[in-house]
Amino acid sequence: MRTPLRRFFHSLILKPGLLLTTLLLAATHLSAQPSPTLSEIRSILQEPVTIVLDGGNQQTGRVTHWDESELRIEVSLGGGTAELTFPADEIRSIRFPGAEYKRVLYDWKNDPERVEDALALYRAYYQQQGAYLSLLSQRELSLFIDYADFALTQNEPLKAVATIDIISPYIEDEAVLKQLKENLLLGFFQGGMREEAEVEARKWIKEAEPAGSSALGWRLLAEINYEQEEYENAFWTAMHPIAFSNQMTMLHLDVCYALAILAAEELRLKEEPLQLATEMRDRGLAWPDYVKMLHSKAPEYFTAENTEPETTEEAIAIEQQPLQTPSPIDPIESLPTRIYN
Repeated sequence: MRTPLRRFFHSLILKPGLLLTTLLLAATHLSAQPSPTLSEIRSILQEPVTIVLDGGNQQTGRVTHWDESELRIEVSLGGGTAELTFPADEIRSIRFPGAEYKRVLYDWKNDPERVEDALALYRAYYQQQGAYLSLLSQRELSLFIDYADFALTQNEPLKAVATIDIISPYIEDEAVLKQLKENLLLGFFQGGMREEAEVEARKWIKEAEPAGSSALGWRLLAEINYEQEEYENAFWTAMHPIAFSNQMTMLHLDVCYALAILAAEELRLKEEPLQLATEMRDRGLAWPDYVKMLHSKAPEYFTAENTEPETTEEAIAIEQQPLQTPSPIDPIESLPTRIYN
């Protein structure tokens, strides 16, 4: 004898059209559901956590104490409550409510009208989990790496700096740590913390490979020099990655070229600005208008569509002349002689 439920499913099997209609209606119902508000998500994030122990046992409750060595939670027991204490080394993981709303966070990040909500939700997740970073997996920590990246792109550099400073000790992947250091450096600079930016830039330069994949440290140090009207230092600092760069264009090299060109003009150098501009264009690098200091400052000889024959001959002659001078970072070291094909 079939139950009503079994008869229902049997009718769906016999009528494929009815099955399709039912599925479409269900999907429409789900898509029509309004997304939760930021306030609703925050309330859910404050619900009790679940502790998973090494033996597999689980306990759910509200954290009343955590000092990196032991965790204490308050659990419901019968008609009352009780406190349970667990040594940190016996805790396999900690599960937080609201993980399903990370999809909402992703949607808000990509919606220009919800950027502020996205930043607020990132902050809510940090308030929920920030005290327990040592209990999180590397995958779970990636949420806060994303937070720092997003804050930086949304012109919130100090939020990025604070987040990077807190999470870095818990990151194990060297490549991720390297990127975090670069973002920290950018955060200091964009946040107007010039002294900190200069210190970090010099540290970055000491650790960087001359022909590496990024010129960030050189770029920011050259920007600081240029801001301070130290044009000679700005010129040769920007020239360092240019001199060492190979056919694989490194990140931030466009800014270094632009700073070197402008600094050369300030120094009244006759040949170098055109030489660098020609080389920059030949390498397919656009003028970095996205940098505030450089916006709309591209020289006419860089932006001109066509170059006069006399100018072309002059540029070729200039390209054949090598550049060499002491580096302002270390007076003993000199930039390598440029080799032109």
